[in-house]
Amino acid sequence: MNKLKIKKSQKIACVLIILVAVIFGCVGFYGMSARSSQKGSEILSSMRLQAILDTAGTGAIDAYVAAEKAEATARVREEGGGMTEIREATAKAEEEARASAEKEGIGSVDLSEIDTVPLAKALDVLATAQTEYFEEESAAQAAYIEEHADDAAVESAEDIAAEEVPAEDMGGEGAGEDAGADMEMEMAEETVDLSEFEATEEMLALAEKVDEAFNGLCEEIKIVFPALTDDILATLKDTILNTVSQQGDTFEIQYDRAYSLSGLNPGMTGMIMRQGRTLATSAVGLIILALAVLFYTPLVKKLGIPRLVIGLFYIFLCLMAFIYNLSLPGQISNTLVRLGMNGVLVLAMLPGIQCGISLNLGLPIGIIGGLLGGLLCIEFGFHGWLGFLFAIVVGMAISAVTGYLYGMLLNKLKGSEMTVTTYVGFSIVSLMCIAWLVLPFQSKIMKWPLGNGLRTTIGLQTSYRHLLNDFLSFKIFGITIPTGLLLFFALCCVLVWLFMRSKTGIAMSASGANPRFATATGINVDKMRIIGTMLSTMLAAVGIIVYAQSFGFMQLYQAPRQMGFLAASAILLGGATTSRAKISHVIIGTFLFQGVLTLGMPVANAVVPQSTISEVFRIIISQGIILYALTKSGGDSRG
Repeated sequence: MNKLKIKKSQKIACVLIILVAVIFGCVGFYGMSARSSQKGSEILSSMRLQAILDTAGTGAIDAYVAAEKAEATARVREEGGGMTEIREATAKAEEEARASAEKEGIGSVDLSEIDTVPLAKALDVLATAQTEYFEEESAAQAAYIEEHADDAAVESAEDIAAEEVPAEDMGGEGAGEDAGADMEMEMAEETVDLSEFEATEEMLALAEKVDEAFNGLCEEIKIVFPALTDDILATLKDTILNTVSQQGDTFEIQYDRAYSLSGLNPGMTGMIMRQGRTLATSAVGLIILALAVLFYTPLVKKLGIPRLVIGLFYIFLCLMAFIYNLSLPGQISNTLVRLGMNGVLVLAMLPGIQCGISLNLGLPIGIIGGLLGGLLCIEFGFHGWLGFLFAIVVGMAISAVTGYLYGMLLNKLKGSEMTVTTYVGFSIVSLMCIAWLVLPFQSKIMKWPLGNGLRTTIGLQTSYRHLLNDFLSFKIFGITIPTGLLLFFALCCVLVWLFMRSKTGIAMSASGANPRFATATGINVDKMRIIGTMLSTMLAAVGIIVYAQSFGFMQLYQAPRQMGFLAASAILLGGATTSRAKISHVIIGTFLFQGVLTLGMPVANAVVPQSTISEVFRIIISQGIILYALTKSGGDSRG
């Protein structure tokens, strides 16, 4: 065993990074622990208290100004003045009153000059009451959403269908792109309408408790600002409640809100408290970076630079999601779902590469077969496991025939496979845009209510929606494991692995690696190429059925057009080349590709809120990975 050689520069860089990580970690963990300490509570409480008193002080100034204006109005009327004189007098009175309030300090208060203990206690009571209310509200809404989830899925499908362009309007270029123009069919967001949600008895009881706590705080505020009346405080209620606490608040959000409203300087301790989570998370990231620097050479040799860089970038996105409180378990759950739902489509690339046709960018041929299988399943009214198996069998049968013809075409055009597969894939999608309008399907689920042809988006609620996703699924540490989906992907990988080690599979790989040598040994290279092409298209049919059941819908027309490029990018990202691929390349590539896309968009939204940067970020990531994949099309084979 060769001794691991580490350069001196790597060791120095590793030590320096670890030192910085230790400093960040110590400061960060101190800041996080300080949040629950008495000192931390006092800092946050002081800032919130100052913010609330500033808000109440605004009301006190308004009350003072209103009294001065009323007095001016009464004085002018006694003197027999008209409306013009009243307006001039009240305007002057308001100007003088505000100047006097600023000079005399009405509406402003220094916490060091008053007894804040009663105020702080009243504030804590209100904050606790609000927290209890928000927890009960979240639990009640979650139960309501779970109860109405199926209805939301149906309504979501109906809404998508209602927004689609009618079939008779799909005659021009780009027909059917409303739902399928994206490079990948994005997961539909099924949201439950909460407009009919009614507060539970527990929520109402806790709401009364919040009102009582607010009234108690108001009594303490009136001691500080005697000019304040109950009516004025009632108008400030929402502002004060939102200042104290809001649903989904984290310490960072509370701190930022209180700091912006109060203007108090929390000092170094306060700043460390605010950045504690960020510093501690950064320390973890720096340690991972230090290990990557230390073991750079073996990592590059094992993974390659692209996989190492993108793997580190995925870890970086995970850390950013944790810093921005983006529910990292939820994002990992989405990544696992995307791994399972896209994995079989990426796996379909492997037989094509191994048999010698290179990247099968004509994957839409197989995808069309799978879509036809799914449509026939709905047409004949099959559902559940029977419907899912029926769609797979029919889809594979159709794809076997089209794959055979496709393989014969590629044998006639050897040496130009990349170009041919691209054009064939685009052509079949465009041809089917016409077919979807004339095929004699009769199911009301699939047809437009008016005109001819099939809908762009067809829901699978009545057939096999989420069949694999829900099978044996479970949660661990908040991460939902789609057991059935991952098991099916694993089964497909095992079957392909076994086939590649069979006599036919070995002959097929030999034909792809060295056609002349294979011919010299008696292998029919053309036959092996056809077998590999058929297997690739059949796997694509299975892949789109798995994808659709997880997606919850089937999308027709232009939707499958770019899916071959996405599958090719994923497998090349995993370490494959145009002449050599393994199962591990499929798994690694799919995970990295989908993981970066899944985490990239919410992180971008969190970093730059209320912008379209997430979509820009998605395009940059997806197109950048595809660009890398295309640069690998002429790369050396990987052993």
